[in-house]
Amino acid sequence: MKKNVSKIFIIVLFLAGLSLLLYPFISNQWNNYRQEKLISNYDEVVGEKVRSGLIDYPSEWEKAEVYNNDLLPSVLPDSFAVAEASEENEEYMSCLNIAGDGIMGTVEIPKINITLPIFHTTNDEVLEKAAGHLEGSSLPVGGENTHAIISAHRGLPSAALFTDLDKMKAGDHFLLHILDDTLCYEIDQSAVIEPEDTDALAVEEGMDLVTLLTCTPYGINSHRLLVRGHRVPYVPEKLADEKIPLSDMSFHTSYLLWVIVGILVTAGFILFLYRRERKLLREP
Repeated sequence: MKKNVSKIFIIVLFLAGLSLLLYPFISNQWNNYRQEKLISNYDEVVGEKVRSGLIDYPSEWEKAEVYNNDLLPSVLPDSFAVAEASEENEEYMSCLNIAGDGIMGTVEIPKINITLPIFHTTNDEVLEKAAGHLEGSSLPVGGENTHAIISAHRGLPSAALFTDLDKMKAGDHFLLHILDDTLCYEIDQSAVIEPEDTDALAVEEGMDLVTLLTCTPYGINSHRLLVRGHRVPYVPEKLADEKIPLSDMSFHTSYLLWVIVGILVTAGFILFLYRRERKLLREP
């Protein structure tokens, strides 16, 4: 009887440990699938509207550029401290919303192998699943005197998002796929700032800038990590080899590695318990 109880205990322990270890991996895979599905649905809806003649790209670009020109100089809020950027600004919500789902386009960072939908606003619902555009910053359509801010979480156990953004260095690139064009940005600076210090997010005269923004340090989130890029010509060949090896990826996003290590540790612990139990049973 005791032997059967011991076996059941070991099996339950193993399954409980395995479930905990698999959760981040499975959850991240699910989120990757969901993000790919969002992008796929967006592309499908846009493609159908293009075929039906319902989208006028030049007008969409002009509308976004007019919006950017009309933005008043102001101190931008911190996107994580101020999550109530409203959806009541009809002019803002109508720009770059050609599929009607709030997606502006996508941000692709080849080096860390992520592609995320960019939604209007940085409210909690958006940042739990994708990247958000900070309302009040320039729309991400490029052009002189623009500075768009794209935010995403870092360190969510269920999704990678911007977790590996700290791996980006000066000279690396990221892409914005907006409307019918791809905009390429080369990183020229990174900075860690206090949440209230938003001077680095301001428009700089004559510059075409985009800043990727997330929380830091990992798991503490007391500061903000800014990775800024300036617009450069898009040359796909130049980005072909821009990818860090898996060995250099953050441990936090090496989900499969953690599962393997965790299974080995759990198996080792269970083997220890099993041998200990057998030893006790052999003792007189």
